[in-house]
Amino acid sequence: MFLEDFDHSVLRQIATRITATRILATRILNGPARALALPLFVLGTAIGTSQVPPRSAQQAEELRQAGLAQVTRGHVDEAIESFRRGLEIAPKDARLLDAIGAAYSLKNDLQTARHYFVESLEVDPTSISTRQNLGIAAFTLGEYAEASRQFASLYAVGGKPGAVASLFLGLIAQRQSNCKTALPLMEASDGLLYQYPDALLSYSECAYQRSDATRAREALAAFEKLPAKTPAQSQQAADLYRRLRMITSPPHYAKNDRADGNDAPAAVLTRARQFEAAGRLDEAQRLLETEASSRATFDLQLEIAKVAKERSDLAAAMKALKRASQIDPAREESYLEFSTICADHGNDQLALDTAEIGLDHVPDSYRLTVQKGAVQEKLGNLNAAEQTLRKALGMQKDNSIAMLSLAVVQAHSGRPDEAEETLASAIRQFPDNYYMHYFRGKLLMQAATGKPDVNDAARRSFEESIRLNPDYADSYYQISGLYPADSPKLAEQALQRCLKLDPNHIPAQYALARLYLRTGRKERGQALLARLKTQQRAEEVQQQRQVRIDVAQN
Repeated sequence: MFLEDFDHSVLRQIATRITATRILATRILNGPARALALPLFVLGTAIGTSQVPPRSAQQAEELRQAGLAQVTRGHVDEAIESFRRGLEIAPKDARLLDAIGAAYSLKNDLQTARHYFVESLEVDPTSISTRQNLGIAAFTLGEYAEASRQFASLYAVGGKPGAVASLFLGLIAQRQSNCKTALPLMEASDGLLYQYPDALLSYSECAYQRSDATRAREALAAFEKLPAKTPAQSQQAADLYRRLRMITSPPHYAKNDRADGNDAPAAVLTRARQFEAAGRLDEAQRLLETEASSRATFDLQLEIAKVAKERSDLAAAMKALKRASQIDPAREESYLEFSTICADHGNDQLALDTAEIGLDHVPDSYRLTVQKGAVQEKLGNLNAAEQTLRKALGMQKDNSIAMLSLAVVQAHSGRPDEAEETLASAIRQFPDNYYMHYFRGKLLMQAATGKPDVNDAARRSFEESIRLNPDYADSYYQISGLYPADSPKLAEQALQRCLKLDPNHIPAQYALARLYLRTGRKERGQALLARLKTQQRAEEVQQQRQVRIDVAQN
């Protein structure tokens, strides 16, 4: 079992989507290494092999379950006592040994935790979870040689254990000043890097040491987006900003460290973001534009574009993005955002042209390559789109977006079997990507007519998508159509959940109205249809008022 985020602790910032059946973390270990390691301790997957009578084994298991419940409630000492009583009955139960080790890790007693993990592995040396626990304990204790041995054995396992191993092997390499090895290992951690403040700081430090300012800057930008950073982490980020001589926006913790007026754009960015957070977008845009008129920077222009887009001031957004690309043509963000705005507002050809211009300046950009393929697909250039996306597949290990996009192209090319194969491969590599399960469900729905087994498979795909992301409204709409006709209550509940998440979801409103009419609730059905027509008319008026982007602004 993996220690996941707990509502009232900073563990929310480093929660991963590793499969779990119980929340276990309620304490925060001091120090950056522990803050990184704690959520990845796992518990309860080792095999108990102690030779005890069945009744005694049942008693030991009941005590283990009681201990897990006590940890969930934050009663770690009581949990340890339950695990200890269980071990008195079954002293060689690998699960109990693993559990008590994880509980001691919550108390910051890592030496004791390490002892129990070692003992558990002696009983069950095949346990992946316990080996990972031992590696994390050794890492946190600074015993890098021992940690490396454990993670090296997990690296080839694949899936989440392999991703965790890759991340920690990279962190160990960084702490041993081997940044050449550290960077690709951390990048290969299937997205875990971007969920950990300390991992992002380590990555940024390594990129800086390797004279790769772009990657260092990107890691710091990702760090800024994570909540609940500690003061020590914030100070480390501020130091990296200074060493990189960046004039991007250091967050509020760095404002007292500015030595001269060269940080004025950063101070303006900080103030503008405070306006944004308060919903004062007009003031934020005016402040940014005033500063940019005398001292334009890439990040000021990018922020202007962000605020202007949110205000539906597309002309200002496009102008700012064009200026940003002129200031620093080697950064991908301006081209990517410009292309996205064009695609979202009806000019796919300009979106494609922009992506290609960006790739001329940043030829190794994975995101721009995927964007190019996606726009080619919208334009109907399916062969070119497939070629572009296959190129993107080889550009980085976390290529989940490219794989999903390729499956979409194959499906739209009339090759559903190939699309299904691509999706199956993608889901094996990225089992926690909710959208892959969602799209697989939609793909299966197309072939489900008259095939109950395919219909069931589609429903299971949507159920898994909902489990992974319960806030994606359309999953509920799609699954509502897969329930049997004699189960209208299930369909109704799914549609109501969809509309709770997205009250303006037109297909769900229409489907729910028809369900009301079909089940004898004529008044409710007609009222919903009337509201739907009003909404559709309002959207038509809005579309007529919407600016169509035909050319880039000067």
